[in-house]
Amino acid sequence: MMYIIGMGHTLKDLSLNSLDALKKSEEVYLESYTSLSNFKIEELENLIGKKVQILNRKGVEEEKPFLKENTALLIYGDPLSATTHLEILQEAEKNNIKVEIIHAPSIMTTIAETGLQLYKFGKTASIPFWTENHKPESFFDYLEQNQSIGAHTLFLLDLDPESDKFLSIHEAISRILEISESRNSSISKETKFIGCARIGMKDAVIKYGNQEELSKVDFGKAPYCLILPGKLNFIEEETITKY
Repeated sequence: MMYIIGMGHTLKDLSLNSLDALKKSEEVYLESYTSLSNFKIEELENLIGKKVQILNRKGVEEEKPFLKENTALLIYGDPLSATTHLEILQEAEKNNIKVEIIHAPSIMTTIAETGLQLYKFGKTASIPFWTENHKPESFFDYLEQNQSIGAHTLFLLDLDPESDKFLSIHEAISRILEISESRNSSISKETKFIGCARIGMKDAVIKYGNQEELSKVDFGKAPYCLILPGKLNFIEEETITKY
């Protein structure tokens, strides 16, 4: 059996099923490029009693040393939130490898801590780092689609795994406003966003405000995400104004 296991947000999110599977596995791998750990790898190794091998993007998407029997691949959040991990399932099936998925909390569900209702979210988009020669705007296309139906937009902020650097909430808002201005969109400096840091953890920070208001907030350590609310009902509005 090959296991694909969700890590959740913290080490304590590992379920009893997960721990049982990890102890059964001969080799354990952890993908390291979709989020940052809030624990030392040694803590995980002590918990399961075996070595954990860290994989970067190339290791997960190209080399795939975990693609065999009696292995476990640990993934931050829920294991099927990213398309890459769905591709792993397809490849395992082609190679006649039995796979068991063990789910865990993910940003896609814990974002409800903001007070916004999950069924009212539209397409989720990632805001990447920009370079001088590469400034993708596809995330704004998703935003416009969501706004057209009054849906909330969740933005996941990019991670550079080599430097352990996340795009900041302040940078993300600036990107959105820059594109909005070039497209004559209604989003302005007065538009209110919800900035979130470490949501799902005990020290989570959730703040609601416009660009100037959120620029004064110290969100602390990553991971970060940003929400542009769509049409709010009275329960949602009452809840987010507390932030």
